[in-house]
Order: sequence, then structure tokens, then C-alpha cells
Amino acid sequence: MNNNDRRVRKTKKALREAIAKLLIEKDLRNITVKELTDTADVHRATFYAHYQDVYDLYEQIEDGVVKGLNAIVVSDPTHSYEGLYISLINFVYENAILCKMFMNDNSSKNFLNRIRKLLEENYLKIWLYEDGKSEVSEEMRYFTVYHIQGCLSIITLWVMSGFTYPKENVMTLLRTLNDHIEKIMPA
Repeated sequence: MNNNDRRVRKTKKALREAIAKLLIEKDLRNITVKELTDTADVHRATFYAHYQDVYDLYEQIEDGVVKGLNAIVVSDPTHSYEGLYISLINFVYENAILCKMFMNDNSSKNFLNRIRKLLEENYLKIWLYEDGKSEVSEEMRYFTVYHIQGCLSIITLWVMSGFTYPKENVMTLLRTLNDHIEKIMPA
């Protein structure tokens, strides 16, 4: 099937939204194909034309979001944290239903682990580049884990609160925290 076909895109969107809705209520392992297709108003045969099972759908959605976030992280050659935060926050906001799905307690923790690892690796690369170093110290790893976990926790809280805190305030908060942590980071 042609993934660029409007009907295919519409079907896949309906299935993404249906699994996101169901994951708010229950664990992934408890979602059936029948329940998913009923929620999406899609025929089971249509579902199986695109996916092997519910886990395949979930993994493809997760891979797509991770690729989108990776593209943002590696596309900033200036290493501007402010620009990076703006791009990340906008991506999360524009993909609200999917991000809520992955940050939900009923979701697999694999997504957040993949994002954490992606951000930590790139953060360390930027840090090495900016400081003209060739090797990551143990202290750098600890600062990186602390900083990335904090940023992800703020974004998760923002997403799970239904974006009630203004987007601009989240960006300002992340930027402020980044400015303060840079003052205590080892040189």
C-alpha cells in the first residue's frame, strides 16, 4: 500500500489516535486489535494490512516520534540550547496526543529511556565540542544525567497536566535551569 495515499494517512492517524486514547485507560498489553479497530472505526483487515499487531503499531509510532526528536536534536549545528528547547517544546506541543501516550503511566517506559539516551548522548557531544575536550569525564556523565532527567521531568509534567502551563513559560524555565547548571558544571 502507498503510505502517501490520503486514505492510508487518514487510517493510520485514526489508529494512532485510538491507541493513544486507549493507553490513557489501560496498559498496552490489555488492548486488543478489536478494541483498537472499534475505537478507530477501522476494519480489522485494514489494520492488518498495515500492522502485525497492537505492539507493531505502538513500536512504529514510537520509532516515528524518536526519529522526529532525533532530527531536531542533530539538526542544530550552532548548538544553541535556546533554539533546541524551542524546537523540542514545539514538537511536543504539536504532537501532544502521541507525547501524552508515551509519557502516560500505562505506556512502555522504553520511549522515555530512548529519549533520555538520545538527549544524553547528544548533550555530551555538544559539551565536548564546546569545551574542546575529547573524552567524557565521570563528572560530566553525572551532570548530564541530572540535567536531562530534570528537563524530561518538566516536559512530562507539562504534557501530563494537559499543557496548562504556558508553552513560553516552559521554554523560559528550561532556559533558566540550563543557564544555572552551566554555572556549576565542571570546565
